[in-house]
Amino acid sequence: DYYSRLYSVQLLTAICSARPERLQECILSAPLGVSRLVGILDDARDAVRNAGLVLLVDLTSGANEDLRKIVAFEDVYGKVFALIQMEGGLAEAGITAQDCLSLLAHLIKGSSSNQTMFREGGCVTQMVRLVAEAFPPNEEEAAFVAQGRERATWGLLQLLGLFLEAGESSTPQNQAAFFRMGSAQVLLDLGFCADLTTPLRILALKCAAALIASNPPIQEAFAALTVEVHASSEPTKPSGQVNGTKSTPSSNRGSARQSAEKPRTYVIEALLDLTLASPQDESSLRAAGCTLIQAYLAGHDRIRWHFLQRAIAGHAEHEQAANVLTTLLHPGAEPQSIVFASWIVADLLADHPEAKAALAAVREGNENEGEDVLTSIQALGSQLQSALQPTPDERLIAAYAGLLTLLLWEFASGVNDLLSEGSGLLQALVTGANPNSGDAVVAGVAASLLGTLYEFSTKDSPIPRRTLAPLLTRKLGRSKYLEALTLLRRHPAVRDADLEGPSEDSLLSAKFIDLFMNEYTRLRRAVDKDPGVEVLPPSAAEAGVDRDVLDELRGQLQATKDALTQAQQEALTASQQAEQDRLTSAKELQTSTSEVERLRKINEAMQNGHQSELEKLAREHEQARQQAANEQQRAFGAAKAEADRQSEARLREQAAAGAQKVAELERRIAELGNEKRNGQKQHADITRQLDQLTSRHTELGNQEQQVRRQLEDLTPRHSQLENEHARMKEEVQKAKADLETTKSDAEKRGELAERLTAQIKELREELAGKDDELAGERKGYGELEKEVEELKTKLESAEKQFAEAEKRAKDAEGKVGQGEQVVKAAKEEAEKAAKKAEDADGKLKAAEQQAKEAEGKVATAEKKAKDVEAKLQAAEKKAKDAEGKVTAAEQKAKDVEGKVQAAEKKAKDAEGKLTAAEKKAKDAEGKVTTAEKNAKDAEIKVQAAEKKAKDAEGKVQAAEKKAKDAESKVQAAEKKANEAMKDSSSKAGNKKGGEKANDKTAEDNNKKVTELETKLASLQKEVSEAQATASTAQTTTAETRAELEKARTDLSAAQEALEKTKSDLETLKTKLDAAQEGEKSAKEELESMLLVMGDIEAKRDGYRSKIREMGGEVSEEEEDESSDDDGDEDEDEE
Repeated sequence: DYYSRLYSVQLLTAICSARPERLQECILSAPLGVSRLVGILDDARDAVRNAGLVLLVDLTSGANEDLRKIVAFEDVYGKVFALIQMEGGLAEAGITAQDCLSLLAHLIKGSSSNQTMFREGGCVTQMVRLVAEAFPPNEEEAAFVAQGRERATWGLLQLLGLFLEAGESSTPQNQAAFFRMGSAQVLLDLGFCADLTTPLRILALKCAAALIASNPPIQEAFAALTVEVHASSEPTKPSGQVNGTKSTPSSNRGSARQSAEKPRTYVIEALLDLTLASPQDESSLRAAGCTLIQAYLAGHDRIRWHFLQRAIAGHAEHEQAANVLTTLLHPGAEPQSIVFASWIVADLLADHPEAKAALAAVREGNENEGEDVLTSIQALGSQLQSALQPTPDERLIAAYAGLLTLLLWEFASGVNDLLSEGSGLLQALVTGANPNSGDAVVAGVAASLLGTLYEFSTKDSPIPRRTLAPLLTRKLGRSKYLEALTLLRRHPAVRDADLEGPSEDSLLSAKFIDLFMNEYTRLRRAVDKDPGVEVLPPSAAEAGVDRDVLDELRGQLQATKDALTQAQQEALTASQQAEQDRLTSAKELQTSTSEVERLRKINEAMQNGHQSELEKLAREHEQARQQAANEQQRAFGAAKAEADRQSEARLREQAAAGAQKVAELERRIAELGNEKRNGQKQHADITRQLDQLTSRHTELGNQEQQVRRQLEDLTPRHSQLENEHARMKEEVQKAKADLETTKSDAEKRGELAERLTAQIKELREELAGKDDELAGERKGYGELEKEVEELKTKLESAEKQFAEAEKRAKDAEGKVGQGEQVVKAAKEEAEKAAKKAEDADGKLKAAEQQAKEAEGKVATAEKKAKDVEAKLQAAEKKAKDAEGKVTAAEQKAKDVEGKVQAAEKKAKDAEGKLTAAEKKAKDAEGKVTTAEKNAKDAEIKVQAAEKKAKDAEGKVQAAEKKAKDAESKVQAAEKKANEAMKDSSSKAGNKKGGEKANDKTAEDNNKKVTELETKLASLQKEVSEAQATASTAQTTTAETRAELEKARTDLSAAQEALEKTKSDLETLKTKLDAAQEGEKSAKEELESMLLVMGDIEAKRDGYRSKIREMGGEVSEEEEDESSDDDGDEDEDEE
């Protein structure tokens, strides 16, 4: 089957060149298609095997990731290395070795999984062995063999570079694996092998740079490597340490090339010698050495600092070894060496302020020998000035100007140092920055340095900003300055730096190009900046600050401090004044209290005097009664006495009836007073409950505002999560729309609640004012009622005594005439007593008026004291509120952290709770809507309750007014009744016509009393209605309060459910994304593994044996798995 197999492979190769994508699909769909293609490499016939190799190279060129993974799984790495060795190694394999390396490059490029398989399959050792075969033999060989070795070495080094691409996730592991296998030493020996061609040496040094770049452990170990020193580049042995390495002779024990004993030196010393002290070598090779030094310094601040300190020490000790500072500061150095030295120093100084300060402290010149002592910055400026005239050297100008720009950027002290000796340099820079007189690079770097000097100079600089400004705007010109920057920006070395990387022919360092690209806009704006505006340190804003403005601001700050001190003094004085006012108010309160006590004592004295007068009247009345009794013994005869007795009995009955009615009216008035007090007490309770309800409603409104703010803060985050989730679940999108609607309704209700809260606050303030007035009136009214009660008690005792006198008068019925005179005298005495009682009442009212005035003064003093205390309490409350807010913010931060931890803990069962979370979201939205509706209903009920309370208060006031009118009418009726009794007594001795007139007067009195009773009943009814209304308002208020509390509870529960639902949705989305990614990755891996699993199991043992034969290692985990698999098979057989 030789020809059929060969022609089939060639036919597939032709198809691959015409339809590569279709052929890849067919091979992937064919069972074991890839395995059979890779198996061609094991064919013993060279033609078939080589044709299969070419087919695999063409097939994997541009193939998708899946096909390349499957090919790599077929043990293609081991077969390729075995094929190279079978063909005679790297030197004799010829085109076959090149095709094998091309196949490896196609499989490795951009595939981290294939690189991992290569690394773990023991292929790194075999690759390093191949690299070691790149050294030419000691004896002569044919030209075509040497040419084949060079081409294979070139391809092998290019393949190695694919493992070390910067920025890839697998690069650190690849660097560690290759460095561990000794590839760094092999590459260094290739780079310093004089028998190799220069391109191979350059590529080897670049691969070494990629091997150690940005990997601190490898960078630290790299400095300990050594290389052979050849006669053409043998450096002068220094007396000590050179740039971080100590030079000591060593053997070739670490070399990858077997040769005779030759002197060796540390790699950093050798690289510095190659870069700075080997002008006979090609510039590209020296540039590669410089690149390796830069890779050694990249990303390792400690190495950079040690390298700089060692260079400074070597320069100070005048060592003869290659030194970057000596190359830069001493005139007469080779221009290309200066360029490379500037690149290395630029890497040392970039983003390292301490390194800039250390370099600026270096001095050049011996003062003892009469030389001028210059700082390193001034020496660099002097070298740049020399390079600018008379015949400008492009390389030197680019090196020194680029380095100075990087050194002086955001380094104001360095700018001042350069300007102190820089007048001639400025003139040379202005001339060199003219785009019409020189190269674009020279003009661009000169303009960049000028812009840096102007940007970071100050008015205190040796050459102030106001002096530098005319150099840019007048002598050079704004347009030429901007044109020079534009030409540099358009130069290929700068323009294509991001796309192609730093060019070997470029004169500018990569750090300068990065700085120029990032700060290009700032350099262009520098020429337009006002000379009065200075740039602050790097931590300040880019725009800078005007020194005049700064001085003015400092003055304003001092004035502000003085004003603050004065304000604090005034605050202290105000607090002392407030304390003094408080003490004064307390003193006035004490004085008012003593005055009230004095008036109370006066009132008690007046009451005692009134009591004594009443007792005196009672004694006089008793004496008069006794005289009347004595005179009644001398009464008229029996007949006249009988008639008079009947008339007197009738009159007594009418008087008793009138007195009884008066007593009943007084009793009813007392009951009305009690009911009024009860109503006032209930009204006070209702008012207090209404205040409590209002405060609770205010708290609920505040909580609702806080919840709305929290919802507003969470809205952007929630919207983003819902947008992402909407692509997978349409129902969640609907829930989001409902939530947005609910939120807008909540905001509207929140605004309505704020308006209602403001109205309730106004009503509460008005009600509080009325309560204060009512309390004052109630207090005065209570004392008046007390006095009236005492007078009523005295009047009842007087009436009781009068009744006893009437009872005793019945015994003298026979003595009518004498009885009439006695009654008349007694009535006159009663009128006198009543008059005295009225005088006593007047005095009592005057005392009460004085007491009220005193109480008013006390209330005023108390109000002032309360105002002072309220101000103090308000200040304390603000401080407490601030502390409470801080505590609340900290508590919220802790709560947020707790919620985040809880959300992360719930991420494991997120998928199973998706449906429940959506249902909870709907329920929460419904609860929010219900709670907001209940809150709105509660607010309406609160308003209704407040309205009813106001109506009840109005009715109570009307009832009180009517009660007062009734009392006045009762007093008028009592007065008329007394007049009627007096008239009836005066006409007791008249005849029957007089008796009829008396009867008529009594009937009129009874009629008036009946009318008064009717009015009193109507007043009682109104008072009862007012009490019922107040009771209803109280009940409604209690119900409203309960409903409001329930609504607040429901709203809190709904908000908690809504927050929990949002957290669940976020957790679900994160878990769902992770699950989808895991599912996608699992599917890809499963599809790949299903295609090759059967064949891999069959070839596993052979694969391990071949790895051991080629010198690879089988990990302990694989051996354990193998033993486990064998044990499982044994158990299955049993």
